[in-house]
Amino acid sequence: MGPMSDSDLGRIVGGKYELRELAGEGGMATVWKGVMHGAAGFSRAVAIKKMKPEFRAMRNYIDMFVEEARVGAEMNHANIVQVIDFLQDDEHNYYMVMEWVDGIDLFEIHTTFRRSREVLPWGLVAIVGIGALRALAAAHERVNAGGQAAPIIHRDVSPQNLLLSTDGDVKLSDFGLALANDRVTAMTSPGMVKGKLSYLAPEIVVGSSASPQTDTFAVGIILWESLAGRQLFSGADNIEVYKKVRDGIVPPLEKEREGLPASLVAIVNKALAHNPDERFSSAREFAHALSGVLGGAQSAGEGQLLLARAVRSARIWMGKDKSLDPSAEPPQLSWEEIELQFSSVCELVVDQDDPGDIDIWFSKADIKK
Repeated sequence: MGPMSDSDLGRIVGGKYELRELAGEGGMATVWKGVMHGAAGFSRAVAIKKMKPEFRAMRNYIDMFVEEARVGAEMNHANIVQVIDFLQDDEHNYYMVMEWVDGIDLFEIHTTFRRSREVLPWGLVAIVGIGALRALAAAHERVNAGGQAAPIIHRDVSPQNLLLSTDGDVKLSDFGLALANDRVTAMTSPGMVKGKLSYLAPEIVVGSSASPQTDTFAVGIILWESLAGRQLFSGADNIEVYKKVRDGIVPPLEKEREGLPASLVAIVNKALAHNPDERFSSAREFAHALSGVLGGAQSAGEGQLLLARAVRSARIWMGKDKSLDPSAEPPQLSWEEIELQFSSVCELVVDQDDPGDIDIWFSKADIKK
C-alpha cells in the first residue's frame, strides 16, 4: 500500500492502540486491524480508521470524519459497528477506534458466489436484510437525551457497509455520510448527492431530501441483487446508471430466479416501489415482513448459526482465514449443504397467534409494544 502504510505498521496511538495489519483502504481513510493494550497484559482486537494525511487540513473532510465518530458513538446497537474512541496525534492525524468485526462484508460474499456460479440461499439473504433493517430502525428511531426524536439517516447503505461476522452477526458500518438533525456542522452542499450512485433511491438523484424510505430502498436493492446474483442499476458509465436509478425500473425478480417464495418477492417489490409512499413505512415494518417469511424463534437461532458457517466458509475459500492449516480439510459446510439447511430452516412455520414468535428476530430492547 505504499510508504505510508509501511510507516504506520506498529504505530501506537493514544498510548494504547497499536496498528498491526492493514485491513482496507478507501478514498479518505485506511482501516487497520489493531490491538488495544491495557493493564496486566489485557488486550482486545480493534479496528482503527485513520484519515489520510492529504485530507487532515480540509475542514469539510475533517467534519465528516468527526461526525461519523460522533454518530457512531451515540448508536449503541448490536447491529451497528460500535465506535470506541476518537483521537488526534501530534502530527494532526485523526483516528477513529471501532470494534473489530471478524468476518467479511456482503460484497465479498456476493463476489465469492458469483465466481463459483452459485446463488445465495434466500434465507441467508433475508437474515442479512433483517440485520441491516434492525440497525436502520435504531438509527431512524433514535431519541436524544431529552427524549425528543433525533433520527439519523445513513445515506450510504451498500453491500460494502454490511459486515458479516464469523459468529453470524450482521453489522452496519460507515455513518460518515449520515444525516442527523442535531449535527454540529452542516456538511452537505445544496444539490450535492451523497452515497453510492447504484444504491440511491430515484427521488434522491432528482434532488429530493434523504428519508428513512431512501435508506430502506437501498436495502431493497441489496436484497434484489443478492437474490438475483447481479447488479440492479448498472451501466457503462455514471450517466447511464443515473438514468436507470432515476427511472427506477426493476426487472421482475421471479424472472431473474425461480423458486423464491412469492411473499419474499412481494416484500422486495414493495421496498423498491418508485413512489416512497408505496414503500414500507419504516425499517421496522420492513424487518417484520421479512421475519414473517423466515419463521419464528427456532429459525432465528438456526439461521444465525448457518450465516456464521457461510461466512467462515467464504473466508476459507477467499484465503482470508490464516489460522487454518491449508493441508487440513476445512470443517465447514459446502454451499450446497448450507443451501439445504437454510431451506429446512425457512420451512418452519410462524405461530401467527404469538406475535413474539416474529419479534424474536429483534432483541428485547428493540421491541416496541
